[in-house]
Amino acid sequence: MTRPITFEASVEWQEGRRGVIAHEGKPPLSVATPPEFGGPPGVWTPEELLVASVASCLMSTFVYFADRFKVPFLSYSTTAKGRMEMTERGLRFTEIEVAITVGVGDAEAADKIAALRFEEKLEKYCPVSAAVNCPVRLRFSVSTTPGERPREEVR
Repeated sequence: MTRPITFEASVEWQEGRRGVIAHEGKPPLSVATPPEFGGPPGVWTPEELLVASVASCLMSTFVYFADRFKVPFLSYSTTAKGRMEMTERGLRFTEIEVAITVGVGDAEAADKIAALRFEEKLEKYCPVSAAVNCPVRLRFSVSTTPGERPREEVR
């Protein structure tokens, strides 16, 4: 890629500690201060969106490499947890832990994922996890489910 790409979003305050994220052509997303800081329950928070952004970027990066290297997979799931702590610089994320489980149909696909060092590729090429100012720790596992049909390649 030789040119910069710009991503945009706007946020408009609604009431209290709530706002709406918007961008043309996309559904609005309500956001609020976390309940831990006086916000309402049941609304996405910026902190949750940051953790979700890391997790979803890792998924997108995985799918990109699976397609590029023709690695069939059956499933991909993630659980991500971000930890915030008071530091000498204020309240900061000190770690984001992401557990990734990939399901494949046979040992050949699992071996290919290992040989191609997918975990290292995710760590190196996920732009969102590279942008955060705390360690992102991956727990990457591949499980084999023989006899199941792999998903079609993603385009």
